[in-house]
Amino acid sequence: MIVTVAAADVPAGKPLAVQVSEELTLAVVRLDGSYYAFDGKCPHRGGQLAEGTLAGELLVCPLHHFKFSLKTGRCVMPKHLRLRSFPVRQEGELLQIELQVEEHAPRPV
Repeated sequence: MIVTVAAADVPAGKPLAVQVSEELTLAVVRLDGSYYAFDGKCPHRGGQLAEGTLAGELLVCPLHHFKFSLKTGRCVMPKHLRLRSFPVRQEGELLQIELQVEEHAPRPV
């Protein structure tokens, strides 16, 4: 599935919330002309990352101030936490965010 967002809608220095479904909201970020998209919920306690802030190349969760690298999605501390990221491709004035469909292995019968 591809989600399309106008590049101009992504503000400098602040994440943009993009509602995809009832279960999924993305946090889309622009940094130095590059765009990044992540699951909008912090893996620690579910904080809304689009309500967070940017500190250089880090996305800071508004709840407990966990900091995540925009380039890797990995948390600075604790390092075992990682954001689910989605590829972003710019086509002219539009961003195309590719949402991977999670496949579940069949259960044994």
